[in-house]
Amino acid sequence: MSMTAARFFAADPKEIWPAQEDSFFNELRTSNATYKTTAHDRFADLDAACIALLRQSARPIREVLDIGVSSGTTTLALYDRLREAGIDARVTGTDRSVSGHLVRVLPGVRTLLDDGGAPIQHDLFGLPVRPWFRRADRYTGMRGVRSALNATLGGRARRLVAAGASGASAVRLVSPRLAERPRVTIECNDIFAPTAAYHRRFDLVRVANLLHPGYFSVEQLRLGIAHTVSYLAGPGAWLLLARTLKRRHVATLFRVSDDGARLEIADRFNGGAEAEWLALEAPLPAWDK
Repeated sequence: MSMTAARFFAADPKEIWPAQEDSFFNELRTSNATYKTTAHDRFADLDAACIALLRQSARPIREVLDIGVSSGTTTLALYDRLREAGIDARVTGTDRSVSGHLVRVLPGVRTLLDDGGAPIQHDLFGLPVRPWFRRADRYTGMRGVRSALNATLGGRARRLVAAGASGASAVRLVSPRLAERPRVTIECNDIFAPTAAYHRRFDLVRVANLLHPGYFSVEQLRLGIAHTVSYLAGPGAWLLLARTLKRRHVATLFRVSDDGARLEIADRFNGGAEAEWLALEAPLPAWDK
């Protein structure tokens, strides 16, 4: 059973096992219908293969962007692996939902809200209760129970947050262990909206388990990839598109050509990313000369 948000956020990060952290985030479903699903260091083999290529490049890796990080545990692992390889980069991780509020609704009862105000966990006297529905809930009667909890506890929690009540505490919906890495920053960001502060900034951009046809249409993918490519710092910068399928990673590692005119495929893993062709079509920025 997952731990409650109150217990999770109150604990010393050193006292929480990676499996406990994974279990906690895997039960959180945000208002944009995505889960904070995570698995500790699940990209270890892919990270190692990419870093081996980065170390052969003449371009220094100073700024890294990790898009769609969920709880940020894989961002933490990437940062640590870069450091182990002698690459002292600053890492920015982004996700659409990185903050929320833990609200004391009644004595012994708390509700965790995401940044959209949706309940993502109820805590009934130390028992975690998920607000979202599963198919089986229709047959067990839990659908009605969850609906009632969401309406009553969720509604009261939102009112308390709006009123600035003392029992409503802001929390970060990312791994508490990230606070121990001052060179890692997690920011709220939407890949489908251009971010001027990111343009032509990053030496390495990783997009894992986000830009693929299982989630988005071709036009949406084209838009998200165009924004992603615009964040590359210039000739020699790297882009990794990856997806985990049946416990293996299908991915493509691109590199901006030395003349800055195109993306080149540096390596493919298990056949390459599904959206590889869209990345090759994406317009590149006008690099500063």
